[in-house]
Amino acid sequence: MRRVLLLGGIDPSGGAGLTVDATVVAMHHAEALPIALATTEQSLAGFRRCHAVAPEHWCRALHAVLADGPVHAVKVGLIPDAAILRTVARELAALPASTPIVIDPVLSATAGGLLATPELPAAYLEHLVPKATLFTPNHPELLAVCGGEATRALQAGAKAVLVKGGHAEGATCDDVLHRGKDRIEFRRERLPVGRVRGTGCTLAAAIAARLAHGASLGDACRFAGDWLAQLLRVLGPAASTDAPPRLLPFGRVPPAIGRS
Repeated sequence: MRRVLLLGGIDPSGGAGLTVDATVVAMHHAEALPIALATTEQSLAGFRRCHAVAPEHWCRALHAVLADGPVHAVKVGLIPDAAILRTVARELAALPASTPIVIDPVLSATAGGLLATPELPAAYLEHLVPKATLFTPNHPELLAVCGGEATRALQAGAKAVLVKGGHAEGATCDDVLHRGKDRIEFRRERLPVGRVRGTGCTLAAAIAARLAHGASLGDACRFAGDWLAQLLRVLGPAASTDAPPRLLPFGRVPPAIGRS
């Protein structure tokens, strides 16, 4: 089994965070290794509070997991504050340079209520983006961390940036992969699904799982995006434009879709 290290927050409502990450990794036939950096109080109605896990606790858990053997990819999600982000960056620096690291910045919640600390975006750019094999911001996150310019993340040291198009408008949802001077666009139909929780977590975790299986970065991004689009098609249209956020229908998509 390929092992995927997951760093992030616990969502008690099961719609996002480590619960979704672990589900996605398992559906892609890899072993999930979840390390909680934070617990949260949230539901479909909204995000209430985030509670940081003390680094001395989650670092010990991380070291125990790494003692079991190598990891084949890493996905980083919710980080509660800049101090913990710097610790995450330090711990990732100890991994072999060949380990793919997917950084999915979480600065807001689909259901509302999550407000990142003011210093967090700058900390991403300075400490964590340089460790990224792939940085996966949506448009608001790219604006907050990089002033809206993917090239800033590349200049900071990220090997590649996948700018997600879910927050844009138009008939298509365009994810754009920036890698050096190359630019690859993944264009898919924009589906009338309304607000759906966990899409960013799902995409990043699926990419990490594909990288763990040895896929190229471009193929991993394409496959993961197509797989997420299938989940959204199965979910179907939202009842109305102001409908509450919904969860992805993992139980209605065969796990074999993620097989290498």
